[in-house]
Amino acid sequence: MRKKDVICLHSEFFKENGFELNQSQLFFEKVFPHGKQIIYVHFVEGSDEIWVEYHLGIRINEVEELVKKFLPTPIEYADQSITLIQTPNNLGNFHPRKIRVSNPKQLRELVYSVENFFLTTGFKWLDQMIDPIILEQEFLDHKEDPFESYNMVESAFRSTGLSKLYNPEDYPILRQSFLEKINSEEMTPFTIAAFLQFLNYLDNFNPVAA
Repeated sequence: MRKKDVICLHSEFFKENGFELNQSQLFFEKVFPHGKQIIYVHFVEGSDEIWVEYHLGIRINEVEELVKKFLPTPIEYADQSITLIQTPNNLGNFHPRKIRVSNPKQLRELVYSVENFFLTTGFKWLDQMIDPIILEQEFLDHKEDPFESYNMVESAFRSTGLSKLYNPEDYPILRQSFLEKINSEEMTPFTIAAFLQFLNYLDNFNPVAA
């Protein structure tokens, strides 16, 4: 059983719901003029089982273009960077984050339950979060407890950039919140310097109203 086999089992379902398979990266995506929704299937092989993990992603192009000027990102990754990543276990009563599959019956049950999750919860969440203003509120709501799939550096850059671009009234709140955290272990002197440069840029940036 390979990752591609699991993805193929989902292909028709996601295509019916507007997602295309990115063949080179092996993820599903729905493209919008200002960004895209992404669904990843992470796959780890064991000796006699596989572990499967699903991630839901939102990319807001304007935010990612802004962040990459200050946060070092490999060129080959810059166009695929994600503004927010979430896992199904944080969006409702679903599965553990990683799901063990050891036989075809369990795989069929997994595919059924995952697709049911997307029909009842996942697609609705993705459709809400592609709106930058709603996404910005999600970051604001989690300013004290950053997302499980993100480190503090990613949250600091993306949440402050998002707020400055789409809801400037929240920018001072997020700016101060992350300034108070810059001495955490996750921020090296290099990333602290980059973040302070980023905030200086944002302080003097006047975005066109979205």
